[in-house]
Amino acid sequence: MCKQVEPRAVMSMLNDLYSRYDRMLDQYGVFKVETIGDCYFVAGGLMHEDEDGMVAAMLEAAKQVALPTNGEPVQIRIGIATGPVVSGVVGQRMPRFCLFGDTVNTASRMESTGVPGAIHVSQSTYELLKDEAWLPTGGIEVKGKGLMQVCTGMYGYVRQGKGRVPPVRRCW
Repeated sequence: MCKQVEPRAVMSMLNDLYSRYDRMLDQYGVFKVETIGDCYFVAGGLMHEDEDGMVAAMLEAAKQVALPTNGEPVQIRIGIATGPVVSGVVGQRMPRFCLFGDTVNTASRMESTGVPGAIHVSQSTYELLKDEAWLPTGGIEVKGKGLMQVCTGMYGYVRQGKGRVPPVRRCW
């Protein structure tokens, strides 16, 4: 994107998008871990169960922000994995709170292989959210893990009954 428009325009768009997400954090009880380039990393359920709805809210908020390249709404990819993590503050120069573990790596893989405007969930997450409408993907190949089973869904559309994603009760 920075090859097509001024980096300042990209920064402005990301600031608009991330500011919208920041305003949602307390409402949904999730913790902002960090931003890395165009990746906004949040974690829920670290201290207590978080409120439902952050995923749908993030998808909707993204639609309110225009891409600087063509003015179209931003479509984000969301990856979700469920499982244990280790947290702590690392570093001395610019110490920061970080999350580590296979769950973090799996969530990253879910996001990077996802479809714009939708979410990808791991099998562990699917097991907790079976009542949502999901589509099987056939799995993704993950280095060091092999084929991982993954489901995808357009959470906001499913919940609002717009019928874009037919409900699937078993992804695999």
